[in-house]
Amino acid sequence: MQDDFYSKEHAAASESPHYIQAVAEMGTERDVIAHQDIYSSTGIKLVAKGSRLTPAQFERLTQHKLTAPLDHMIESEDPVDAEFLATTAARILDHEPVYARMAAHTGDPLAVKHGLAGLKLPRPALMRLTVMREKRPETFEHSVRAAIIAHALAQRLQLSQQDRYHLLVASICHDFGEMHTDPAILAAGHDIAPAERDFVHVHPVTGYVLLHDMPGFPLPAAQAVLHHHERQDGSGYPHGMRAQRIPLLSRLLAVADVAETVIRRYDLPRLDVLVRLNQARFDIRTVGALRDLIHATPSDAAARPNEHGAMTQLMHIAELLQAWGVLRSSFEAAVAPRDTSESPLAFLFERMASIRGVVLQAGFDPDHADSMLDIARGDPGLLLELRGLLDELDWLLLDLAHEIDRRSPQMAGLPQMPIDGLILHLQPMRHASAAHRV
Repeated sequence: MQDDFYSKEHAAASESPHYIQAVAEMGTERDVIAHQDIYSSTGIKLVAKGSRLTPAQFERLTQHKLTAPLDHMIESEDPVDAEFLATTAARILDHEPVYARMAAHTGDPLAVKHGLAGLKLPRPALMRLTVMREKRPETFEHSVRAAIIAHALAQRLQLSQQDRYHLLVASICHDFGEMHTDPAILAAGHDIAPAERDFVHVHPVTGYVLLHDMPGFPLPAAQAVLHHHERQDGSGYPHGMRAQRIPLLSRLLAVADVAETVIRRYDLPRLDVLVRLNQARFDIRTVGALRDLIHATPSDAAARPNEHGAMTQLMHIAELLQAWGVLRSSFEAAVAPRDTSESPLAFLFERMASIRGVVLQAGFDPDHADSMLDIARGDPGLLLELRGLLDELDWLLLDLAHEIDRRSPQMAGLPQMPIDGLILHLQPMRHASAAHRV
């Protein structure tokens, strides 16, 4: 079945109009040259070797299936290379204290710079990185920062030099598949619709196909890219893998990917809360290494939390747990086997039990939501901790709603009303900023 899944993605990986459009836009700013003849799959020569590609030629390329991915057949002036990656990492370490702190706690803060300088990436990968740098600069910067975090984790966990190398390669290339996604879907502030989320969920597979078919690209790195959105409890994608079935490099990359996003959008205390609350979702040794590296304190908070917002979130979570008490019986009645672990809804019972466990572990009494806020008032550190907890719970709820959507084919035939009711309760009060942290 997985082979069929990959074969369906193969065509998309080789002829994405969104990627060709990005290359075309770059071609108006710098020379993009065909270093070999470019043919359609039907044998039509579309571009001759040595030609500078024009907007008209790029438009023609979007209308044909090509014999190979475009990256394999073109080159650009001023391309990204290993030296540029190392220089970018050095700039980040010099100007961003969070990353300098993590690197310092590894005992060898320059190791990641030297590691990037030593990468030997295939020319098609460097071409794609060049397009990413020019047309998706936020994704490029995210990739370099994720590589810094991933390498620091690898140092902390004393991975072999070969594993560190493969992890760096995977980190730099892990979002190649996103270049085949409509940029409007990924734009900041865009609330991804359910139908659009399928395009997001497929990007690890698209990236894997691109890299697996790239001569000279290391297979362990390609596999790390494929599985970097899997989660220890089976709630990830594309295959819902669990625990040790997920390759080690993917587990490290998963933590680094999420950590970079949280650091960029929030602060270190929020990241610390996230990793503590997600012990079941992320590799426990990697989470421990990350906490050692960031060593978050209340002084790292970006802003003082808002009490009104905290109360709104507390009430929302309380209402959800109360609603689940009613909806659970509807779900149990809809399941044929007595043992719910054998049903298509097994994941739902497991996730809700986990969410309830997080709430109770935090000392939150759903029947007395206001009392928790009363305790935190007047204590900035405690209020900060509470707000981080609530934001993370909001995200866990939204992520469960997305997982229900991903698993909808397996739930076909089950009563839709209780499912719709639960999804309604899962929607956070303030979810726009969390919607992209997938």
